[in-house]
Parts: sequence; C-alpha cells; structure tokens
Amino acid sequence: MLKIGECVIYGSHGLCSVSDILVPSFLERGKEKQYYQMVSAVDAGSVLYVPVEGAESKIRKAVSARKAQGLIDDIEDMMELELPEGKKAEPAIMEVIKRNVAEEMMSLVKSLRRIKAMREAEGKKFASLNEKHLLMAEKLLYTELAFALKTEKEDIRNRVLSELSEIPLETA
Repeated sequence: MLKIGECVIYGSHGLCSVSDILVPSFLERGKEKQYYQMVSAVDAGSVLYVPVEGAESKIRKAVSARKAQGLIDDIEDMMELELPEGKKAEPAIMEVIKRNVAEEMMSLVKSLRRIKAMREAEGKKFASLNEKHLLMAEKLLYTELAFALKTEKEDIRNRVLSELSEIPLETA
C-alpha cells in the first residue's frame, strides 16, 4: 500500500503524489472502498482517484537518479522505436505513452525528434499529430526525470535536446 506523500508514476497520467487515502463521498452507499487521492505533477491542479484495490498493476515507482542520468547519457546508443509511416504510427505511439515506461518513452522521444529533424531538413512539415504525441511523451518523461534528478523539467529538456543534436541524422 502506498503512503501519503509518496510520489509514483500512474500510467499515462505520469508523476503523481499521493495526497490522501480515503473513501470518496461520490461513491454509492454500499459500494464504499478505499481510493488513493493523487495530485498530478504533470497536469497542474489535476486530482485523480485510484482504487487502492488493483492499483499495483497501474502504478510504478519513479526511476532512480542513477537510472534517469543513464537514460540521458546513453541516448545516442538507445534503440529507436520502429514506427509505421503516417497515421498507422498512432496506435504504436499511444501504446508506449499508455505504458509510460521511461526507457520506451526516451526511445519514442528520440524517434519522433529524429523524424521531425529529417522532415525539416527536407523542407517538409512534421505532422501535427506527431507533434502532439511528442509533446505528450516529453512532458511525461521530463517530469519523471526532473523529479528523479531533483531539477527542473526545462533543464532535462535542454539536456536531452543537446544530446540528440550531437547525433547525425542518418545514423540517429
């Protein structure tokens, strides 16, 4: 069971802090059960209610500082995700975002950033749907890494972009 004040990753909602463990008043009489009340660090002001029963399968601990640093340092050697072309990529991308596993998210960010850079180099636009997915993946990933490394999300973003900018496009 989680403790009040504990920070965890809750699926595609990302980093959340357990603010209370309670039986919410919105439940029907006779169907009362305990819920974690969580405050999202990703979407300011969002409050989530997660049933305590069965929560373990949807919640994981945030990565350690060592793991977070390793993800940034080793981004060049990290495999990219094999994404289908165009709209066919959306289900694959959404599945990665839904699982929200740090290594997969970093691979997704790397893949989408490379596609974006290649499209721009060809004088073409980056698909707005891919841009939306990239921003969502970065928001979730950078919030978790910033928490692990006790720094700001923008600092993580700058470090990741700096690492990615050193990788040649054709070998990325």
